[in-house]
Amino acid sequence: MMNMERWILIGIIAISILAILFLVPKNRAREAWVIFLSLQIITWPAGLLAVEWNMIDYPIQLFSFANEFNRSSFTFEFFLFPVTAIMFSLYFPKKSKKTGTFFYYFLFAGFFTCLEVIIERYTKLVDYLSWQGTYTLLSVMVTLFINHTYYIWFKKRLKGTETK
Repeated sequence: MMNMERWILIGIIAISILAILFLVPKNRAREAWVIFLSLQIITWPAGLLAVEWNMIDYPIQLFSFANEFNRSSFTFEFFLFPVTAIMFSLYFPKKSKKTGTFFYYFLFAGFFTCLEVIIERYTKLVDYLSWQGTYTLLSVMVTLFINHTYYIWFKKRLKGTETK
């Protein structure tokens, strides 16, 4: 029998998949893949470092056998955060002022941080050792910035090579 934490992980993956299916326009699927995969390039090593440096722990994993090799969170770093980054970049307000752009970053990072803090407080999925919610907020904002900047660069480079 599965415990509640594993059901939460399955729910997060299911919601992530549904978000991709219903919120990513078909004509932007290739862009979504670029965002999804490029964010994983950032989150995988960053998550591993945070775990290896004993800042954060993920005691319960969906694939517990994988804990021997990768103790970072498969669900958060390979599904939820990349899907959040897809929504962030695909719906980014292009003509927003700096304060509006900052609040857009803060809204997405705040959503992700609040979710993680709630999960850390009420489940055994995340355990802050020397980590804090403010670290999540700042690291998510920086990661979204790096990933979105790469996405914009990639998109500009891609425009000249597309066939119609």
